[in-house]
Amino acid sequence: MAKEIRFFASVLSCYTENDVLTIGIGNDPILPDRYLIISRFDDGEIDDSIGIQTYISEIEVANAIENIVLKKNSFTIDIKKKKENEVCARKIIINFDNIDTNLLVKYINEIFLNSSVKVIINI
Repeated sequence: MAKEIRFFASVLSCYTENDVLTIGIGNDPILPDRYLIISRFDDGEIDDSIGIQTYISEIEVANAIENIVLKKNSFTIDIKKKKENEVCARKIIINFDNIDTNLLVKYINEIFLNSSVKVIINI
């Protein structure tokens, strides 16, 4: 049964490499044991080009994100019901204090541009 994942993040990495937009957020800069990776590589259908991976699933799952909410100190991702087993979660809640939210907003906007994912940013 899919569950809710919660963790505290202290590290944010947003970058573009080989046309792949990537957000990585975790609890350690070298060896995180709690992390989330969201990426987009435009190749066909937009939603199928957006993938998510967590420390529990350890594989990237495409077209799995239903909506995201970014607040001042939290980032919440709701997973599509049909993808919960693959992602091993129904909801991911990441809390943080000192990360570059401006950079995170920029990459969220770029990754989810023209997708069906509902994006709410309230920082």
